[in-house]
Amino acid sequence: MFDLLATKKSLHNISIAELSEHAQIARRTFYRYYHSKEQVLTNYLDRLIQDYIIELQTERLIHFDDLGNLFFQYWSQYTESLKTLQDANLLVLVLQRYYDKLPAAYTSVMAPWHITNSDQRQITYDSRFIIGGLYSIFDEWLKTDHQTMPVNELVTTALNIIKRMKDN
Repeated sequence: MFDLLATKKSLHNISIAELSEHAQIARRTFYRYYHSKEQVLTNYLDRLIQDYIIELQTERLIHFDDLGNLFFQYWSQYTESLKTLQDANLLVLVLQRYYDKLPAAYTSVMAPWHITNSDQRQITYDSRFIIGGLYSIFDEWLKTDHQTMPVNELVTTALNIIKRMKDN
């Protein structure tokens, strides 16, 4: 899928027949596992998000900085495939899938900077604010700086934004 997206630049320009041929499987086999080419992407993204949630749950997140660092370190491992999605105007799928899956995981990541007596509505708003902001910064980095700015500098830049906003 990513090879074809890199050359076609659009999911709409890729046929199931072409995708099956490129994957060296029969079209019938494709439909045995997937209902659509979009499902190929959503399954991939869901797996990445699930792995990220596992990282969130297993890492020791003492401060918000720890979350920011984990977020950018994790997602930067997939720069090439995410850049391909961005170039095909599909990176927003990551955010959409996140919004579906993250609020449930939010409560299991009980770091001290969380609001401990939050109701579900507050958790939803908190998680959307955090993920939306981090996602937007990552999106911009992919668009403009991923080849010249190391991920540790991205982490510092993002966390400085938060500190400047908090201090003003």
